[in-house]
Amino acid sequence: MKKILLFVFIICCYTNLWAQKNGKVSSLSDQQIVEQINKNRPLKGAIIPIDIKDRIGATHVAGKYFFTKEPYLIEGCRKMNEMGYGVVKLWFRKNPGGYSYNSEWNVSKDITLKELAQHPYWATCFEMPFTTIALSLDGAGINTTVETAAKEEKVVYDLTKYLLEKYKDRKITFILHNWEGDWIMRGGTGDYARWTRKAGQLIKAVDGDRYTVLVPADSTQRINAMAKWFTARQQGVNRARAEVKNSKCKVYHAIEANKVLDSMDGIPGIVNSVLPKVETDMVSWSCYDGMDPEGLKLYKGIDYIRKNMNPTAYMKGRRVVFLGEIGIPEQRYEGLTEKEPVIARWDAYIGVCMALDVPYLIQWELYCNEPKNEELRKLKDTRKTDEMRGFWLIRPDGTQSFVGEYFEKLLKNAGKKLL
Repeated sequence: MKKILLFVFIICCYTNLWAQKNGKVSSLSDQQIVEQINKNRPLKGAIIPIDIKDRIGATHVAGKYFFTKEPYLIEGCRKMNEMGYGVVKLWFRKNPGGYSYNSEWNVSKDITLKELAQHPYWATCFEMPFTTIALSLDGAGINTTVETAAKEEKVVYDLTKYLLEKYKDRKITFILHNWEGDWIMRGGTGDYARWTRKAGQLIKAVDGDRYTVLVPADSTQRINAMAKWFTARQQGVNRARAEVKNSKCKVYHAIEANKVLDSMDGIPGIVNSVLPKVETDMVSWSCYDGMDPEGLKLYKGIDYIRKNMNPTAYMKGRRVVFLGEIGIPEQRYEGLTEKEPVIARWDAYIGVCMALDVPYLIQWELYCNEPKNEELRKLKDTRKTDEMRGFWLIRPDGTQSFVGEYFEKLLKNAGKKLL
């Protein structure tokens, strides 16, 4: 009898853990969640995953400085490889403005994404030994129509098929995704886009409560357009995968959200209004809204996204959510300009990812893209260390940032403890 009870207990524990990781339950108290995070924090004695190099990375785009004479895109990718990262995120756009230093792109405005992937700069980066490359793609967004959706499906299909065939003999993952979807749905990032619980129309929240929310009258049309856009992209990926079999290369489509806590609060957003309408391989969270010191909001946000998403059949029931953008400006806010509090936060966020088996954490970014003020932003020349907000792995003076040093320790101690 004791053996039977022990077996039942083990099965229940395993089932509960699986359910938590796949968005089925959220029964833990705040204290229990924090305890789960702390158990998985490297600085609190947790074992670092052996595959950590394939789970953490950074974005490279639009930084305000450089170090070599190589084309800027290639320089950044090569630097990521040299530092030991297997994951990189890039802005895969027809307008190469984010990669202008030391570069002669010579691309036509009519170039397709498939043709862009064959450009020497991109081809060079794709051949580097990354295990995962996330590519941020432009698109129609809230302006999606039946016609534009059909065109975008074709463009994504062509790109996906090219990648699957070109790299069929190599184990590499490409993730095609949008930039911050909630901002796209709201039409930008200005005050007009900061929807709140103020005077406006009534909407019904998931739990049945009603809130007064300041949202535009055309919010439903925006939601439907975003759903149509994401569906077209996913269908493009699906079609290509169905045609190209036995490729070691994998291509996934992800939907990126960035105002997840607003959705949790009943405000219309990508997670509560769009995800339930569509299927997607993965969801990316640009998670600045969830970055509390303990990681509690981040944990809850990931759990909430998993509950709302509908994974494609290709994912076999897995509800994959990853942190597609997360960054701490090391020279912007008082209290976050010293190493210890910055590293403590990063350690908590790594703890969240390990506790919830999040496959990727992509830091913003390799070289900082944000000067400290608007006057510095207007200048075209490169910027110095003390002129930047501090979203970086490498500073303009060539030194590693706080997070750069912390990530380096994780990479060097894969499969072991830091303490």
